This record gives sequence, structure tokens and C-alpha cells, in this order.
Amino acid sequence: MTEELIQQIVKRILSEPAFQALLQGKSEGSIEEPRVVKPDGLVLLNYVPEFDRVLNDLKLCYGADYTLSILPSDQAFRAKPTLPEGMTWITPEDVLSKTTWQKILVPACSTNTLAKAALGLRDNPLNESIARGITQGIPTVIVTEHLGFTAQTPKAYQKLYEGYVQTVKSYGVLVCETLGEGPVLLKEKKTSTFSQVSDVTQAGQHNRTSPTFYEQRAMCEQDNASDEQKPSVSEVICYQKKYLADKDAYGIAEESIILVKQGTVISPLARDTLKSRRIELRQEMEEGRR
Repeated sequence: MTEELIQQIVKRILSEPAFQALLQGKSEGSIEEPRVVKPDGLVLLNYVPEFDRVLNDLKLCYGADYTLSILPSDQAFRAKPTLPEGMTWITPEDVLSKTTWQKILVPACSTNTLAKAALGLRDNPLNESIARGITQGIPTVIVTEHLGFTAQTPKAYQKLYEGYVQTVKSYGVLVCETLGEGPVLLKEKKTSTFSQVSDVTQAGQHNRTSPTFYEQRAMCEQDNASDEQKPSVSEVICYQKKYLADKDAYGIAEESIILVKQGTVISPLARDTLKSRRIELRQEMEEGRR
């Protein structure tokens, strides 16, 4: 037997599938379980005080069906909450370079994000992602639980954002009040984000006139009884910069008082954000005045 013949025999043995399986620790005839690949879901995360609840609800509703990647806003990035198992952070560059998203989720939509989505503005990574999702027909879900409207919010201001909700719905976006809930007409629910005191007449009910001012106030007090039992102490914050932007407004504690110097420029979006977060804006008096 020549050396060349021996080499041919060895090569043939090594190339046998059964021998290769043996080298890899697999028995002949064994079947490797197929790896389950879940579709990619993109989560656009605005800042909220209760990150743990939002992220856990997100995992419960969508974690089993999607591989969730989290793109935070600037404020959420600074807070950097701990992600549940199975979720990962992603950068704006990676989000915009990826083309395989199967779902876009906005679990804590802010008034700023909602308004820009409705108007087609793409001035930050979150709204750019929403706009691309709408353009490409990617199923998109917006949750309005954290818009911050209350019974004290002026009706005209509520109607402005109700219009934005209807606009994004016309783009094919699914708008829900809470995670895992189907689409709702927000203004028709007593506990909805857009809390309203209105006169509703249904079949089988007696007609009545609109509630008086005192009836409206009593209804509001009843809805907010749990909040009123807690004493409220407003924190006073002295703002030193000459320009107050929307992102600065999100860094201010809710229900506080912000004191700005005369001549401070405040952006319109910042004013909306301050109002939605119940932050009172005051201006310092000139030196020597009381």
C-alpha cells in the first residue's frame, strides 16, 4: 500500500458525515433542535418616573413575541434604568441603519413626541424612527398613558392633542391608553388620559342639563380624592440659563415652581411641557422691587 493511497483513505474517512458528527459530539441520527428567531421589535422610550412598571409591562405584553431593542430619549438615557432580561439598549445609529424592524413601540409617549409624530417632524432619533415606521408601513403602537392631562387641563388644550391622536391614527398607528390594551377612543373613557367632565345622554337614560360648576368641581374632587389626601409642597427651582429648551423642561421635577430671570427665552415646546407636567413658571422681579 503506497503512501498516496493511505492519504486518500484518510481523507475519505475524515470527510464522512458520520465521522464529522462524532467529532462534534453528536450521535448519528440525532436531530438538532431548530433555533427560534423572534422578529425584531424597536422600543422608543421617553422619560417616565416609573420605568420599572413600564418596562415590566412591556416585557409581559411583547417580550415573548419579539426581540426588544430599547432606544431611549436623552432624558431616559440619563436615567438609564435597569432593563429586564431579554431587552438590550441600542444606539440611534444602529436603529437607523437596520431595516428588519417588525414592530415599533412607544410605551410612554410624551406630548412632545405625539405632536411631532402627527406633524411629521423628524428632529430627533425617536421621531425619525416613528416617521420611518409610518413611511415603511411597520406596525407602530403609541401608548398615551403618560401624556399628563388632568381634569384641570383646559378643554381647548385637550382638543389640540386629541386632534394629534386622530392624525397619527389616520397614518395607520395603533393608539392605546395602556400597554396590551386595544385601540380606544380616549375621550369616551372616564379614566382616560383626556379626562373630561361632560354631559352624556344614552338610550334608556333620562335627559339632563349640563352639570353646574359645583357639580363639576365635586366630580373632579371625587376623582382626585386620593391625591388630595397627600399634602403638596411645591419645590422652588431657580433657573440660571438664558434659554429654556424642551429638554430642560423634562429635567425639572413635576408640580414644582421654576423661577427664571428677566430676559430668559423660553421655547414654545418648553412652555407646553411645563404646563403638561404641572410646573408653575414665574419670573424674578427686578432688583429693588417687591
